[in-house]
Amino acid sequence: MTAREISAAIERALGEGRSLAIVSLMTKGDRTIEPKKLLVDDAGKPVAGTLGDAALDEIACRHAISLIADDRKEIVVVGSDEQPVGDLRLLFEISRPPLELIVCGGGHVGQSVAVAGRFLGFQVTVIDDRADFASREKFPDERIQLIADDFVAALQSLNITPASHIVIVTRGHRHDEICLHEVIAKPARYIGMIGSRRRTTTIRERLKREGVAPELLRRVHAPIGLDIGALTPEEIAIAILAEIVLVRRGGTGTPKSAEGPMVRAR
Repeated sequence: MTAREISAAIERALGEGRSLAIVSLMTKGDRTIEPKKLLVDDAGKPVAGTLGDAALDEIACRHAISLIADDRKEIVVVGSDEQPVGDLRLLFEISRPPLELIVCGGGHVGQSVAVAGRFLGFQVTVIDDRADFASREKFPDERIQLIADDFVAALQSLNITPASHIVIVTRGHRHDEICLHEVIAKPARYIGMIGSRRRTTTIRERLKREGVAPELLRRVHAPIGLDIGALTPEEIAIAILAEIVLVRRGGTGTPKSAEGPMVRAR
């Protein structure tokens, strides 16, 4: 593959909010390797190129799935001695789309979530159907995209991809439910909705009766955020972003001090 072909494939993947693995064969036994590349998407399917051997491509695709799923991985060298290809080393370079945070609701919690999202490097979009709550007065950071429109129309105008993280914190449960109904089948990485356990359960049951599939309902983080005893909008925002980081990075959410030698010494 040429550099231009690789660049075009990466650009297409990023436009779709998808990650891509660029795989290069570094060594194979003691043989000289002709430079070849294979591009693999986040579903483990080859997008373009080849390493010159179908069995080798299959091994590369298998490793690419797990490496792309792990957000901590960027550049990885994998050794393998699987048959029939034998001893080899593969270089994986992971191309990831920019992280996107969509906040439904420009109230106090939404404002704090947007600020925390920017701090963590997300591209932030805030939606509110009240112009006063989707204004630069509330969100002075011009890097935050603001949409003052009906929630459904605004969500339909966005390209929601696997790089999207959606936080639903509108001014009321009716609007929360409208937003959730609109995005629940979208391929977002994270969907969270604020509310008490009783309120969010009521919404889940209503959506279930309307025919929303159970596997889609199980994707929703509601009540939203980690339990850190948050009370203020700023604390709630930290709890929400902590949960998003946990989803991305695969942590446990438990205090690190809850295990290890310090605990055993108590």
